[in-house]
This record gives sequence, structure tokens and C-alpha cells, in this order.
Amino acid sequence: MKRILNLFLGLFFFCNCAIEAQKNLEINGQPNWVKSMDIADYCSFYEETSYKPLTFQEAKNKKFVPFVGDLRKQRFSNRPLIIQWLRFTIKNTSTIDTIRLGLKTVHVLTSLYSGNKLIQKGGAYEKSNIKQNKLPLIDRMVLPIIVPPKTTNTFWVRVEDRQNQLIPHVMLLETSFTTINEAFKDGVATRYLFLILAMITGCFFFIGIYASYHYYLYRNQSFFWYILYTIAAFFSGLHWMDIRLGMNLFPLIVNDIIFSIFLYLIPVLYSFFIGNMLEFPIYFKKGWLFVKILVSICFLQMLLEFTEVRWSWFPFPNYYGMFLSPLSIITLNIFLAILAAKSKNPVKWFLFLGPISLLVFWCLPVIIPLEGLASTNYMSLELFLVLNFTIVFLLFGLLFEGICFTFALSYQSKLVFVEKNRIQEKQAQQLETALENKTIELINQNKIVESQKIEQIEATFQKRIVETEMTALRAQMNPHFIFNCLNSIKLYTLENDSQTASEYLTKFSQLIRLVLENSRSEKISLQREIETLVLYIDLEAMRFKEKVKYKINLDPEIDSNYIEIPPLLIQPYVENAIWHGLMHKPEGGSLIINITQPTEYLIVIEIEDDGVGREKALEYKSKTATKQKSFGMKMTSERLEAINYIYQNKTNVKIIDLKDKNNTSIGTKVIIEIQL
Repeated sequence: MKRILNLFLGLFFFCNCAIEAQKNLEINGQPNWVKSMDIADYCSFYEETSYKPLTFQEAKNKKFVPFVGDLRKQRFSNRPLIIQWLRFTIKNTSTIDTIRLGLKTVHVLTSLYSGNKLIQKGGAYEKSNIKQNKLPLIDRMVLPIIVPPKTTNTFWVRVEDRQNQLIPHVMLLETSFTTINEAFKDGVATRYLFLILAMITGCFFFIGIYASYHYYLYRNQSFFWYILYTIAAFFSGLHWMDIRLGMNLFPLIVNDIIFSIFLYLIPVLYSFFIGNMLEFPIYFKKGWLFVKILVSICFLQMLLEFTEVRWSWFPFPNYYGMFLSPLSIITLNIFLAILAAKSKNPVKWFLFLGPISLLVFWCLPVIIPLEGLASTNYMSLELFLVLNFTIVFLLFGLLFEGICFTFALSYQSKLVFVEKNRIQEKQAQQLETALENKTIELINQNKIVESQKIEQIEATFQKRIVETEMTALRAQMNPHFIFNCLNSIKLYTLENDSQTASEYLTKFSQLIRLVLENSRSEKISLQREIETLVLYIDLEAMRFKEKVKYKINLDPEIDSNYIEIPPLLIQPYVENAIWHGLMHKPEGGSLIINITQPTEYLIVIEIEDDGVGREKALEYKSKTATKQKSFGMKMTSERLEAINYIYQNKTNVKIIDLKDKNNTSIGTKVIIEIQL
């Protein structure tokens, strides 16, 4: 009986040793592989069961089992943090050649140990490396494997994943060539995924700029929450580009914050945005209270998730999935959509469609049979990689939701603009009514006021009437002036002279700007009047094919920036000289403008041309010119009368016909005397 027991114990010990036995991988020097080598069959496996992570020395002493069967598959776990260890041994049978390879794993965090020390860290969230043994590889998922000649080394790999980021084990040995080759293939295969993620992230960036501009314009609190929402969505897009495509954008702490907080923060932000837009705290007090309760739950989930992700600690590890369930977010979206539908605000349907579209896109990965489509070759690898990355659906949902919110903001801005116009029209009507009432009141007061005050009121009234007439005359000058310039533009357009037409239009735009600005003022500086005059003469000179030569002589003693005169006072006389004096000379002519200041309070402007003279101009009987002349000169005359009345001074205009010895007309001189 004792022998049988000893035989049974020996057999059990032998079987146990056989289970724990691990095949060594033998390699003769540095290999020249063209494909990666899967070493899963040479690995043994151990998974931590306690909630306190083990040290390397503690893990080395644990019982490892062969890495076979279901151990290699992605398995569901209630644990918030899944830590597993893999062990393998490589024997270098070469006597001279050192093996330098890379171990490729795909996990959130990985650590490679050999002997009693850490060799290097890697993984999707890892950016720092131990420099001493770092190989010249281009993938942060690849850890360095170095085995000297005639040496057998045992390696331990610690892999760390999160509950909702479980990844099947990949244990591949890579050379520098296979690493670069696989990285190139992965880059080609994920190019569509990169473009889609970049497009979505870029859209969030520009939507955020649009929201910031509207917040600057309106200072509405709704825009503030929307800006925060777009910022959170933008950084979420960058985070998932960083994790999936290995772009090394953020350090570990930033990725941990974005991963653990933004999933709950984004719904909180657009909840406040929708609540402020539709005024839930005013019209749905009980509903808004329930929203705030759901938001508080989201804040608690943020804190728990960040604590677990950052420090691998969770107060209720057996109920991790229950506490961090997305049920609160789903309920929040549905309840926001219900409240939005009940609102009476015209923008409610945009805000209703946003949360609903997010939920629809979020649920699409559950509906689409990706594995079946991929197995039957119904889609390309590039498309499968896009659809298989389920975060794409969530980001698309956020983008569609953001677009709906943008439409809501735009429509709300339009409503504000319409309401503002309505208020302005109402105020204008009220002002008009008040003005009518005030006029009636003044008329009634005029009837009962004493005779001495009647004369004073009439004089004041007369002055205001003259000012109004003067404003109207200035308004008439501008259409007349623009009409003449447009005739010149029309001529160049008909002649198909695009370069000259472009130059003409440039000067014309500058002239229009000055005319519009000057017409708003009763007086402008002499320098401003000269600038407008120069532009006008340049335009007329271009129209008459450079037949018009001109010169403006300004007395250097005159401070043209200080002296002010009525706007467009000189231009009608210059126009008259060009159209009726120089226009009828085939060879053209010259125009000289002299501006002097004989006394401190007197400006004299002389406009002299060598045209055909007034008598000859009448003989041509240019009907159009006659009409233009009478129109412009008549308005100028009326303006001078109004100016003399208002400012109680005298502005004189003299027109002198210039003749030679034979009494032949050789031009005209206009002298304008303006009292300051």
C-alpha cells in the first residue's frame, strides 16, 4: 500500500512538472527573418488574482502554466485592472553572434524583465523608455530582446489592460526589417482610419472656433458651455488617434485624464448647454433637478474611473462594471431629448436630434455584424479596421451632435437678430410718434407764447430747416458724382481694357469711400478735400485717355490738416472745367488749381483751365453736358447760400473768361473765396 502511495505521489509530481515545463526557443545567432515569429507556444502564463499589484520578485515565484487554449483569447473580467505575466526562454546557440530582436505586444502598458531588473517599458500609453538597452526600433509596442552568444536568457513580460480595453495576446519576435515592414503595412491599412479620425477632430476644432466667435459677439452662457463641449470632444479625438495610431501626442497622465474623465464630462457639458439654451431651470424645474442628479452621478463616475485608471485602486472591485455602467449617460441623453421635445423654443428640434443621434451612432457597433462581413470578404481590410474601431462610431455621433448644436446656435442667432430688428422698428415708431406729439406741442406753445419769443423760435426753426436742406443737398451731390464715375467705368468695360478697368475700379473704390465718409460731416479738412479731388481728376484723366493734365499748388504756409471747409465744394467747378472746357479740345488741356491764404481768416481757391471757354462750350449744345452742368452747379450754388446763412459769413465765387490779345477765349478761371 505504501509503495502504491509513493508511486501515485511520484506520478503526480512528474505530471505537475510536465505541466510547468516550458520549451526553450533556440536561435542560432541573429536571424534574417522576413516575417515575424509567433512565440506563444514557447510561453508560460500567470494572471494576478489579488487587487494589489505584485512586484516582479513576487510574480517570479508564482506558478506559471503553459500558454495554451483559452488563455490566449480575450476574456471578460469583473476586475477593473487585468494584470498578466508571460514567461519565455531564448537560447542563443551561436558562439559569436549576439541576438538582437524585438518583442511585439499590443497592450495598454507592458514591462519587460530579465534577470532581476526591468529592461524596458512600452504599450499604447507609454512614452518613456530605459535608454541603456533601447533598440533602434520605430514601434513603442516593441520591447528589446538581447541574448549574447552561448547564453540562455529567461524573460518575463508584464501586460496591463483595463476592463473595457481588453486585447488578445500577441507575442511576436521581430527583427528591424520586420518591425519596419509591419509598421509600413499597418500605416497603409489604417490610412482611412487616420483620415476619418483627423477629419472628425478637425471639425471639432473649427466648430469650437465658431462657438468662440459667437460667444464673443453675444456673451451668452450657452455658448460658453458649448465651447467647453467642443474642446472636450476635440481632445477626445486626439486621444483616440494617439492610442490607436501610436502618434505619441500626450504623456500618460494626460491620456489617463482624457480616457477616464471625458467620457462622462462631455455629456455633462452638453447637458448644461441644452439646459441653458432651452431654459430648463425656468420651464422644467423638476426635470432639470433630475438632470442635475444624473450629472452628479456622472461626476462620481469620473472620480472613480480616474482613481482606478491612475492608481489601480477601486473601492468596490467586485462591482466595477455596475458602478461605472454607461446607463447614467444613456438615461441622461434620453431624458434631455424628452425635455427638448416638450420645450416651446423654436430651436428645440436641433437639440432633440443631437442626443438621439449620439445614442444611435453609439449603438451601431452592436447592430453591425463586423466579424461575419470580414470573414465573407464583403469589405476591404481598410474599411474593416475603420468599422472595427468602435470609438469611430462614438466620435461620429459626437460630431453629428455637434453639428446639430451648431445649427441650433445659428438659428438662435437669427432669432436674436430678427427680434433686435423688431425692437428697433418699434422704437423707431415710438420715436416717430413722440416726434409728432412734440411737434404738435410746439405748435400749441407757439400759439400762446409772446410775440418776442415767437420771432426767436422762428429764427431757430429757420436755421434747422437750412441745416436739413444742406444735408439733403450733400446727399444729392453723391449720386450725381457717382453717376459720372460709373459712365467712365462703363466706357472701359465696353473697350475690353481689363487692366485699365481694374486700375480705374481701384481708384473708384477709394473715391467712393472718401465721398461716403466726407458726406457725413458738415466740414472736412482741406487735406481731405484735396485727396478726394485728386482721385476724381485721376479718374477723369483716365477716361479722357490722359488728355487732362493737372497741377495743384498748395501754399506751404497753409496747414491743410487744420483748416476745414465744406466737403465737395471745389469738385463741381473742376468737373465743369473738364467737361465743358477741356472735353471739346481734341488735344486735351491743362488744369491748374492754386490754393492760397491771403489773410488768417480767408482761403482763396483758383481753378484755371485752358479749355474752349464758356462761349464756345455753349455752341456745342451738348444736351447731356448742359443738364449735368445745371444740376451740379445749381446744387453748389444752393449749398453756398445755405453755408453763408448758417455760419453768417460770405463765400464768394467769381468766374472769369480768359482771352488772348485777339479776344479769343483761351480758358476759364474760377475764384472761390471762403471765409474761415
